[in-house]
Amino acid sequence: MRPHVILLQQNQSLMMGAKEHVEQKALKSLVLIVICNIQMRIMVHIEANSRLKQIEKEYTQKLAKSSQIIAELQTTISSLKEESSRQQLAADRRLQDVIQKFEDEKKQLIRDNDRAIKVLQDELESRSNQVRCAEKKLQHKELESQEQITYIRQEYETKFKGLMPASLRQELEDTISSLKSQVNFLQKRASVLQEELTTYQGRRYSP
Repeated sequence: MRPHVILLQQNQSLMMGAKEHVEQKALKSLVLIVICNIQMRIMVHIEANSRLKQIEKEYTQKLAKSSQIIAELQTTISSLKEESSRQQLAADRRLQDVIQKFEDEKKQLIRDNDRAIKVLQDELESRSNQVRCAEKKLQHKELESQEQITYIRQEYETKFKGLMPASLRQELEDTISSLKSQVNFLQKRASVLQEELTTYQGRRYSP
């Protein structure tokens, strides 16, 4: 084989080797770049995952705190409702007690008033009976006195006028004056009893 042919073949072999070396180097660089990109993506993913877990942890903590607050509020609301219910029940009982006490006092006042009215009615009836009895006695006494006066006057005028002694005539006149005084006293007494009855009736029926 000719020397220049051999040299040409050697050059071609060297060029091919150099080309393969360059291609291998470029491939390695590309692989490194890809690996770096993958690593960066993995790191970003890890960081994002870590941040997500942190957010999830914070959210869980906030959710737990919110749940605790809600539970406390519900407990407070329940306690307030129970307290309000107890207070309402106590207020209702106090109101019923007051109403019952008022009704009892009203009934007692009505009974007392009825008894007082009965006593006053009995007293009024008694006073009325006394007045009627006194009036009857007065009328009877007046009639008796009037009859006695008439009789004495007639006897005096028909039989003894001008004939009896002065002492006897004076005694008869004194008797007549005494009877007139008794009649006047009984009339005044009847007027007083009537005034008392009228006053009592006015107090009884006044508001």
